[in-house]
Amino acid sequence: MGSGSIKIIYKEVTGNVFINVSSQYNNIHADNVTISKNVTARLYGSIKEKVILKKGSILFLHGVIKGKVDNEGGEIYIFDPNE
Repeated sequence: MGSGSIKIIYKEVTGNVFINVSSQYNNIHADNVTISKNVTARLYGSIKEKVILKKGSILFLHGVIKGKVDNEGGEIYIFDPNE
């Protein structure tokens, strides 16, 4: 993938998810999500337990977090999944 490109995942993703490349997940129902340093992720769905944001990471979540966020220097933007 070239500079500025993102990986798009269409299939349902569950369990513990570690994101280490800028990606978009269109159907995520994860237990825990970790976003690596300097990675951007756009997620559509829900996170049951915890989100960990490493330094410089950015998360755009179109959905809900039912647990907690451990922010180690990232940014998080949450959007109503119905809009």
